[in-house]
Amino acid sequence: MLYFSYIILSCHLRLVVDFDGTCTEHDTTPLLPRLAASFATRQRSSIAPESEDIHKQDLERRLLQFKQLEDEYMRLLGDTKTTLFSNDTEEGEKEKSMHEVLHALDNPSTIVTKMVSESRVLEGLGHASSDELGDLIAVDHDIDVGDNKVVVRLRQGCDHTLARILLDNDEDKSKRDASCLGWSLAVLSINWCPNLIDAALIQPVLKKRRSILQIDACETEIPVWSNQVDGDGVVLLHVPGALAKRDRIVELRQHIQQRNESPESLIVYVGDSSTDLAALLEADIGIIMGQSKSTSVIAERWGVKIIPLDQRNQHGFDRRLGGFINKKSEKKILWQVDNWHEIDTLLIELDEHWS
Repeated sequence: MLYFSYIILSCHLRLVVDFDGTCTEHDTTPLLPRLAASFATRQRSSIAPESEDIHKQDLERRLLQFKQLEDEYMRLLGDTKTTLFSNDTEEGEKEKSMHEVLHALDNPSTIVTKMVSESRVLEGLGHASSDELGDLIAVDHDIDVGDNKVVVRLRQGCDHTLARILLDNDEDKSKRDASCLGWSLAVLSINWCPNLIDAALIQPVLKKRRSILQIDACETEIPVWSNQVDGDGVVLLHVPGALAKRDRIVELRQHIQQRNESPESLIVYVGDSSTDLAALLEADIGIIMGQSKSTSVIAERWGVKIIPLDQRNQHGFDRRLGGFINKKSEKKILWQVDNWHEIDTLLIELDEHWS
């Protein structure tokens, strides 16, 4: 996996996407202890056969520990939201910046992530390669009832859209299939397991791309910018929260400028939660997947408009400026969608306009 490497993002159209809740239907974090237990069983079995009871006990221990940690996270998050958004503190809260609030909302995750590391509930997971995790999971509905694999469901149309827009590193745009656009793609996530992102999203996208182009292989690379769990189950916080996500978009923009690329470049970011809000605002076009109440509350309180993407033409959407009503406006607009079909339609429009 590539962490914070921008060199392959050579195209002037860049799409950066969150993983959990944006590309997937549900958060995959609760799947990690189950995957860690399954991988540990496979590793032990490669040395000596073990009974089903040993695996069951290990799995139950990990799941129980993780559930307790989840409960602690929800408690801390609830307390933080109460402190930040209670009526009696609303006036004082307005004096804080949006970034201060987002940072405060990230604190419960940072605290509990440290507890996850100390518990070793994910021990062994960091040793699992993308291919090994691919053997343990099934994406969408590709399994029979009774199959032992862990299911990761992508949002409908996500893999097709991402596969179709990609530009191969060495691909001549004039020769590429008319159904494929010319975007660079990266995944920006607070997920702890980049190899899971690769197995559950990137490999299915590349498989779909090969199917679209009817080719055996392609040279496309998709960097993953995320947290990481090591072999001991310790989580390395490369992207601890909302402000770190924003910083990755800032660094990407700086990389573009340092390469002396044409100013005619565009960064689109797609996310689904308050953790994505700062990055959504930093991008040229920020797209919110779904209906996040917490994101809407924060955006409204700090004067950020959230408009359904299908109403963009009624709100002065500019395919060059994307999120702004006009060049001089200080009010940022974020665009809301309910499915990847809407994003697909927008990316086609942008690609045609920027070609």
